[in-house]
Amino acid sequence: MHPSAINGTVSAHLTRSLVAALADPRAGGLSRLPDLGAEVLGDDRARVSTASLLTVWENLVLTEPHTLIGPLILEEAPIGAFGLWDYLITSGPTLRESLAQAVDLIAVVGDPAAEKLVVEEGGGRFTVRHATGSWGPDVVEAVDLFALSLFLTRARSATGLDIVPSRVTVTHRAPRRSRQLARLFGTDRIHFGAPYNSISFTEDDVRVPLPRAQPGVDRILAQHAELVLAASRPVLGWLDRFRAVLTAAFRDGTVGLEEVACRLAVSPRTLQRRLSEHDTTWREQTERVRHELTLDLLHSTDLPLRAVAGRVGYSDVRVLRRAVRRWSGTTPGELRKAAPADRTG
Repeated sequence: MHPSAINGTVSAHLTRSLVAALADPRAGGLSRLPDLGAEVLGDDRARVSTASLLTVWENLVLTEPHTLIGPLILEEAPIGAFGLWDYLITSGPTLRESLAQAVDLIAVVGDPAAEKLVVEEGGGRFTVRHATGSWGPDVVEAVDLFALSLFLTRARSATGLDIVPSRVTVTHRAPRRSRQLARLFGTDRIHFGAPYNSISFTEDDVRVPLPRAQPGVDRILAQHAELVLAASRPVLGWLDRFRAVLTAAFRDGTVGLEEVACRLAVSPRTLQRRLSEHDTTWREQTERVRHELTLDLLHSTDLPLRAVAGRVGYSDVRVLRRAVRRWSGTTPGELRKAAPADRTG
């Protein structure tokens, strides 16, 4: 499989670990997502759309104020929870080699188009820098803290030591629970409002031989990782993944050709060409997704019509009413009356 074929997807291992952290995996509209079913999450070769994973993250953020849910999840995620990638980080001769290999093969667990990782060395430090996609700010913060905590917890498991980062930088403002975050990271050397997200370890920590490493196993696992990626299969086709990303963009209020193309790691021209290859257009797809979201909001929430209009990108309620009449031949109020009584706000 060409590497670009898994852009916009993440591993089933990562997805099911996050779904398992939800108090009620059936809530928050997850049951309507076709690539979050038990048969998909139970298939280690399956690749779930990043947009579906972001819906999981949105639900997780709601369960824990101030986005500390990411590091908290990792306290309950032992080595192996994220499949082969976990073992890449524990198999090298030293933590330095293991971390570098895990960064190179981040596609085994994450979305190579969205997760940007860079290793830097110098000044007595070994640093992993992280950035993620342009999603909603609460979700981005949760993912960033999750990624930094992931490298710390795996470094501790690999060495068998309670390693303390020499430095942590976070682009976001300090949360109200910054003391709790300091406890989770084991240090108060956390710099908020920084230019980039990073976690640094001392040279002494990363160059100590790993206690469970066996010569050559890291190379075998790296080769196996390439085979796993080649055998992986996105559950959704390209057009369905595009629609999932477009739906997420509507939720974030960032609907635009350039923004959605960026989320898919392609140029706007390439995105339009791919849509044409599927016998559709940007306009047709935005209309379709807007229609689906409008019906869902009318059927499942008690939001005022003005709020519904804003969420689907309409300037006012009159435009919403005209659109609903065009789609359904009726009014928003009539659609709401015909919907099931079970609604959430």
